[in-house]
Amino acid sequence: MKTIASTTLETERLILRPPGTADIPAIVRHAGDPRVAFKTTAIPHPYHLGHAVGWLESIELDRANGNTVFAIERKTEPGLIGVIAIELRSDKCSADIGYWLGVKHWRKGYATEALRNVMRHAFEDRGLLYLGACHMADNLASGRVMQKARMKFEHVIRGGMDRFGVLHDRVNYGIFADEWRFDGA
Repeated sequence: MKTIASTTLETERLILRPPGTADIPAIVRHAGDPRVAFKTTAIPHPYHLGHAVGWLESIELDRANGNTVFAIERKTEPGLIGVIAIELRSDKCSADIGYWLGVKHWRKGYATEALRNVMRHAFEDRGLLYLGACHMADNLASGRVMQKARMKFEHVIRGGMDRFGVLHDRVNYGIFADEWRFDGA
């Protein structure tokens, strides 16, 4: 596995870069929207400044473990519109990907574009062998993002996601590096 200390990626329309303190107002605004927060297991609601500061501090600690978090921003209009992250698994050759976007940026293809590029980065630049991702069963849009990025449906775990004490069904997707390469990446 190759480690990447601080990476910036680009797509046709997006820049994926390390988040910083200048992003705090956008993080609080977007993650604080219940339509975003309630589709994740990790974003508390209500979400406030202290949460964003603590989260940014945790990113620095996680980087030492091989995890990478990217702020998603548009090339045409700078400013964080969402986040996508690679969380390395204990085997150090596979990872889970998670993401969220601010509501006004939904249904524009940004999540799929970011996911495809992070997958390319994980397989080509970092040498990972497998990537997984999941979503709550009632978040069908997130599943479509995974499908458009060529991830394969794996299974559903009943009650497999805990959102602050409330269990939700978890839908798992994944893809191996050789499948990704074979599919024409």
